[in-house]
Amino acid sequence: MALNTIRDEVILALAQTNEQIRDAKSARARGADAERVAAAGELEFLRRQKIMLLARLIEVDRRMAAHQTLFSWFRQEWFNLRLQIESWIVHG
Repeated sequence: MALNTIRDEVILALAQTNEQIRDAKSARARGADAERVAAAGELEFLRRQKIMLLARLIEVDRRMAAHQTLFSWFRQEWFNLRLQIESWIVHG
């Protein structure tokens, strides 16, 4: 996958995460007790995801001029796998 495509996907995921953070904050402020607890857990997950996405964006920007190596491909796949596993755990 081209780095430009990855960068675009990360930016899109970051925008979606920011929107979900806003929704979770709203649910935490206005929901019933059970909804507040669920929203707080979701908010913590989304904050970690945002940090990972920002780190990924910085990494992609740094590698835009670098050559594709087997190690860089492995790091990209490892990042995607971690993101997917964490999402599966949270959304079970």
